[in-house]
Amino acid sequence: MLGTMGLFGGLFAGWWLLLWWGLPISFQKMSPTAMLLTHLAPPLILGVVWRIWQKMRESRIVQAQADGQEAAEAERVAQREAARQQHYAALAERQIKVLCRGVWGQALPAKDEPAWLEELPDGAYWKALARDELAEGGEDDVLGSLQLAVQQVLEDVYAAAPGAAWLPHYFEVNPQSEGREQLAMLKQAQLQAISAQDFATSPEPEPRFFPGSGALISRVQQLFQQDSGLPGMVIYAADAPLLLRGISEDEWDEPKPDDELVNKWQGMPGYAAVAMVFLRENLPVPEPLPVQEEGENDAYTPYWEKQQHYGDERWGRVPLQWQDTLAQLPVLAELRLSEQATIVQKQLLPMTRQIHTLFDNALVNAGLRDYPFSSEDKDEAKDLAESIAWLVHNSGDVDVGGTRLAAVSSVLQQYAVPLNAIDDASNSVREWGDVGSARSVLQTAIAVIHSARLEAPAVLVEFERLNETEHFSVALIRPQEQAA
Repeated sequence: MLGTMGLFGGLFAGWWLLLWWGLPISFQKMSPTAMLLTHLAPPLILGVVWRIWQKMRESRIVQAQADGQEAAEAERVAQREAARQQHYAALAERQIKVLCRGVWGQALPAKDEPAWLEELPDGAYWKALARDELAEGGEDDVLGSLQLAVQQVLEDVYAAAPGAAWLPHYFEVNPQSEGREQLAMLKQAQLQAISAQDFATSPEPEPRFFPGSGALISRVQQLFQQDSGLPGMVIYAADAPLLLRGISEDEWDEPKPDDELVNKWQGMPGYAAVAMVFLRENLPVPEPLPVQEEGENDAYTPYWEKQQHYGDERWGRVPLQWQDTLAQLPVLAELRLSEQATIVQKQLLPMTRQIHTLFDNALVNAGLRDYPFSSEDKDEAKDLAESIAWLVHNSGDVDVGGTRLAAVSSVLQQYAVPLNAIDDASNSVREWGDVGSARSVLQTAIAVIHSARLEAPAVLVEFERLNETEHFSVALIRPQEQAA
């Protein structure tokens, strides 16, 4: 109000001074009405125009501020949405799964056969060996014994899924043997296994060493990521510390001083050969075999005139007639990304904290723990740690592995996992003993079997010593039927 009065007062005063002292106007010739309008109209019009312009200016400022706030809010929403998409994209990458389509194994039990061997699920084939069934030859012919074991396992694989003979074969290298000798042994074993099958056209064996180190699950995923055209693979391992270290024939015989501690941590010398088949997810359905026309198999017909049928290229080198044998393999379990670390301190509390961190991340990788972008997205129904039903580990024998097992058990209790770390667990050290370089494949195969037979997730905890450094990893295996 005061500003309006001051504005018009100033306009009137300034206009009248200009009118009386600055403009050459003769008021004697003006009518009273014209004189009044000359004195009042210009200041009023100028004041109204000024006020209108001021209002419009304020309105533009307010609108600009509102537009700026809306733009800032839109940018903030866009940034938040981009961060959300990035979060869930990273989460989806962490939750990539690998499908295990078959397990074949034969191993010598450390003592009695585990009871779970009587409950093997479809797609799992396991044979508990006896001492008198092991290939003879002793320490002087370890490679010969392993060749026979690998051959027997691969024969079982090809009998159940002939198409697996065309998949890449990756062998867990044995550091105690020379590499070229191992590859020659593997090639010969694969040739013998192929010859035992009725293949019209036999594949050319190209055994390779399983690349990388650490948990098997992560290494398999890396192979699939590195080769997008890889339809699947056969991972296999065989080792026989029993033939190298020997075992006392009499239970009253005392072990060698150097072997006593090793036996407690790794188990009594064992013998095992294990193979696993992994296939990429969402492989195409195999095409039906083409109907052969009369004269198509004529030996005198040049090969370039014959119709060649290879099927979908995503099946790689697997022939069309054998693709269905792989596609029909049951999905035993889904393997999720593992979490690995180096054991910094071997005391109970520090080790428990380390395992807790790994287990927490492993739950996220397996889709058993909700990992929302914000608290508003939290869904407690996705926290499924309580569905875990089995534990597979190699913590060691009772008198040395107590700290490891106690740390694992404490972490499971913190997440309310309803399993007993003694009764609902498979300690590979006590069940199968020391199987050397086959340990990781054997443990993973056992975890897959338990997850499939119980139709529930299983925890796989692996302890490994490399030189003077100890490592451990935590992974979760879950059945495909269970939805996150």
